[in-house]
Amino acid sequence: MKLMKGLTNVTRKKATTETASNKSSTASTPGNGHVSKTVTIEAKIDVGFGNTLYLRGQGQGLSWGQGIPLTCVDRSTWQWSGPATEQVRFKLLLNDAVWAQGEDLVAAPGQRIEVAPAF
Repeated sequence: MKLMKGLTNVTRKKATTETASNKSSTASTPGNGHVSKTVTIEAKIDVGFGNTLYLRGQGQGLSWGQGIPLTCVDRSTWQWSGPATEQVRFKLLLNDAVWAQGEDLVAAPGQRIEVAPAF
């Protein structure tokens, strides 16, 4: 699985500009004092009719033992969003059974990541 070219710089830049300007409107502070922001993971792949992409990982409700299904946005776009107060380490699976190739990926609170997984 690899990040699509050109998006990493835009994503990082967007995440840093949002922290200062949108903190009061998009952030909430849970009991531990950390700011919660939405992490969005978007996968660009056509998995074929009847198949589903799943997300497994660590942080903010994710688990390495059981996947969460991504939402099919269109024929070749799958998406998951969730609140995060810390980094989210994750990997995608086809039908919650076949792991995507490559290393684990990491997303920071407020970050949008677009990936093109290979199985």
